[in-house]
Amino acid sequence: MDEDAELQLVLEISRKEEEERQRRLQNEKKKAPEHIVLTDSEPEEIEPPAARIKAKPSSSTNRGPEPNRLSHKDLSTVASSSTAKPSSTSQPSTSRPHRARQRSPSISSVSSGEGPSKDSSTPVAAQATPVAHSSAVGAFLADRAKMERERLARQKRLRPQAQAPDETESEEEDDDDDERPPPPKKAKAEDGSAIAGPSSADEKPRVASSSEPMFWEGEIRQTANRHAMPSKDLKPVWRLSEILGQRHDQIKLIIFASYCNDIDWILRVFPENVPIIFIGQPGENGNATVHNILPNWVKATPFLPNGRGCMHMKFMLVFYSTGRLRIMISTANFVDYDWRDIENTAWVQDLPLRSKSIEDDPKADDFPAQFQHVLTKLNFAPALQSHLKGDHPQLPLRAITELRIRWDWSKVTVKLVVSMAGKYQGVDQVAKSGHTSLLKAIRELGATCPDGKDLSLECQGSSLGTYSASWLNEFMSSAKGQPLTRWFSWKNQQPRGKIPMPSASRLKILFPSLNTVDNSVLKRPGGGTMFCREKQWEAKTYPKQLFHDSKSKRGGILMHSKMVLGIFVDKSRNTLSASPTKASKGKASSSSLGGWCYIGSHNFTPSAWGNLSGSAEAPVMNVTNYEMGILVPLPADDTEEAASDLVCWQRPAPAYRTGVDEPWMQDKHMLAF
Repeated sequence: MDEDAELQLVLEISRKEEEERQRRLQNEKKKAPEHIVLTDSEPEEIEPPAARIKAKPSSSTNRGPEPNRLSHKDLSTVASSSTAKPSSTSQPSTSRPHRARQRSPSISSVSSGEGPSKDSSTPVAAQATPVAHSSAVGAFLADRAKMERERLARQKRLRPQAQAPDETESEEEDDDDDERPPPPKKAKAEDGSAIAGPSSADEKPRVASSSEPMFWEGEIRQTANRHAMPSKDLKPVWRLSEILGQRHDQIKLIIFASYCNDIDWILRVFPENVPIIFIGQPGENGNATVHNILPNWVKATPFLPNGRGCMHMKFMLVFYSTGRLRIMISTANFVDYDWRDIENTAWVQDLPLRSKSIEDDPKADDFPAQFQHVLTKLNFAPALQSHLKGDHPQLPLRAITELRIRWDWSKVTVKLVVSMAGKYQGVDQVAKSGHTSLLKAIRELGATCPDGKDLSLECQGSSLGTYSASWLNEFMSSAKGQPLTRWFSWKNQQPRGKIPMPSASRLKILFPSLNTVDNSVLKRPGGGTMFCREKQWEAKTYPKQLFHDSKSKRGGILMHSKMVLGIFVDKSRNTLSASPTKASKGKASSSSLGGWCYIGSHNFTPSAWGNLSGSAEAPVMNVTNYEMGILVPLPADDTEEAASDLVCWQRPAPAYRTGVDEPWMQDKHMLAF
């Protein structure tokens, strides 16, 4: 009997017992249902909460082999025994090809193979039906959960390779693949009083405080990490509980997007009985869908052409009864180890409610307008309507367009950079997604590379792609803020098939070496979120000369952050410019800047940043993933100090030693472990 048939039999028996069970439980203490553990790679259709199934990982059919990942218990074992031999640590699950889980009917769904509607404010005809639950159902679920745990335990003994869901964040195909942010200030409450330190991210605040830390100017921090070296971990850090705030009673709506998720952990951190809209990874068919997955929870997935790619964005919007809106854009998934065991980065800012709404401007192209466009592409509108037409008609947000007209974004000085899966044609459309979105943000920031200067790039991330000389130069052109006409003109002048690789003095690819992973606190089992394939590294044309080691400033922890650092340098030499940038005539906006830094979900891969083709008159941008991040400027004075203060890695990053260093590769190095 297969899993679904067994479950149906259990449910049939349960229905027959339900009437007697309710009478028997009338005088018993009400029991709360257990939480479900899901991952973002789960298919978009899931069983009703009564099933209480711990989902198997699944993914798009072209995602490649699943990487090894240990549970947090395994990581704790490694961390607490730094002197132990590798063989004494818990072994990871065996790599296996992705296989989509056979789905049973969902609670209710809205599905379209065509992608979300273009009209963000128009409700769809069929909406997901809200889930109802009662004390009787709670008791029923508790018993069903017990039976399910016993069944899963038997299954685990028979199939030990079925471990906890893994994060599979490798994005590549096998064959392609305003002024410097000030030092974090001590948070102050609305009344100006000092705030006590945040609680652990794994616990909800037990006592509601009348004082809340506010971040009206925006703030960038690393996430808390229990393995960081105390002597090097001296700056304020983010915990998810702190970002949510202590006043859970004031939270009226949470919207979040994440590629990999642990719903059980999220439920322990998020407030109860608050409407949630969760944007996650689509199923293998790539269809846009909307589902109720838990009481008060609606999950939306965007359209992925041909089912290929990732919904890799990581952000959160929290709406409070006071009218305040808090936005977070981060590199961390909504899983416990991303907020505890590996290093991530997040930008957080509070936005006040306007005293009077402004008029909607369909032609607006500022930060909130761009964010609204992203939500439309993510299939958010029907998920919002599902809540409004269900149990939550009084939400603080009733349409996507209200984000810009009701909240004041005037103090947001960072620029939004996004990638959205799909094909974009024409100059205006191409600028909305991929590395051309970065180009647009750089020009809006006034951070184009000045005449007489060159740009030095340091690209750090947790996943590597397959790099061609053409794509690397293409990305560097956008990173300089150069118009597309200049890129196509330069490309057309190069001999066919003979585009030169960028110089190592101008482009550094940062990724942890095997030695860095072996010397980290969690050793090789902790490298489950870092992706480089042996096939990539061993390719004859792979740009090994550009690789530099990625080491955290906070000690022996591995970094899941994704950053691109761009600094203006003198053309006449390979060292960084020590003097303030002198802007040429007509570029006065760059005179006070020494560079910029991108922080977000984009790894340095073509899948994340897209591929540009076509011509200057008719450019085409093809993007595989959904990604989001922010762009911040670096001042011309003390650019080096500002850059080193902002980024998460040790600078200067050491170059790989030829014949000695190689990148951490799970498919190779875990087998030898």
